[in-house]
Amino acid sequence: MKKGILVVSFGTTYPDTREKTIGAIEEKIRASFPAYRVYRAFTSRIVRSRIEEAEGIRVLDVKSALDQMLADGIEEAVVQPTHIIDGIENELMKEEAETFRERFRYLGIGEPLLKSDEDYDIVAGILENEKPGDGQAVVFMGHGSEHFANASYQRLQKVLHGRGHEDYYISTVEGTPDIHETLGEVGKGGYESVSLVPFMIVAGDHAKNDMAGEEDSWCRLFRTKGYQVQCRLKGLGEDPAIQELFISHLRRALPQ
Repeated sequence: MKKGILVVSFGTTYPDTREKTIGAIEEKIRASFPAYRVYRAFTSRIVRSRIEEAEGIRVLDVKSALDQMLADGIEEAVVQPTHIIDGIENELMKEEAETFRERFRYLGIGEPLLKSDEDYDIVAGILENEKPGDGQAVVFMGHGSEHFANASYQRLQKVLHGRGHEDYYISTVEGTPDIHETLGEVGKGGYESVSLVPFMIVAGDHAKNDMAGEEDSWCRLFRTKGYQVQCRLKGLGEDPAIQELFISHLRRALPQ
């Protein structure tokens, strides 16, 4: 019986971070499950279109990728997202995948990065490696969402603070807390400097421009308030421990 794994990511137009993060996760999956053929899908139509225009590479959407797996004779399929929260993108992915359930002999769907209590503890432990210097706060940039799953960011910050890391803050680009709320919280801590770190799988457009850019960025905002600022342009997907967490989620989605 032919077996396949579909790795679903939002995607990024930046080739450098794409292969260090999404590509690295896919390679780890390929090495961990040699009996399975690994496929790629991106959920962002804009990202897929720009990659095809700029690089001549066609990345499939979820439906097209599952259709391709069927055409290739895959009977046992597992879909593993690289999404961080179980928000809008992940829900849409699951809805599309579910329409194929009767067409495969087996269809499993893995969980995003943050789902169980254990996931939060593991991820908090990984983030602890971003050790702040004296008088320094660490601010992680999450994407954020209008979906109720946006609460995952506040929950993770609460776990970090509960582990004694009150110098760690998680803010969002498109959710709550936003950077202005976080700036107010950081201002209460008497810090001299701030380290800005992406809490995203890739260090793409949001990290390079909204976080670390020269204009209208988090970096510039903190500097105008008198902080020394360091920016770390490294996506979560580069971290072997994050890759392993996705592997564990995928393993649970396999037929038991």
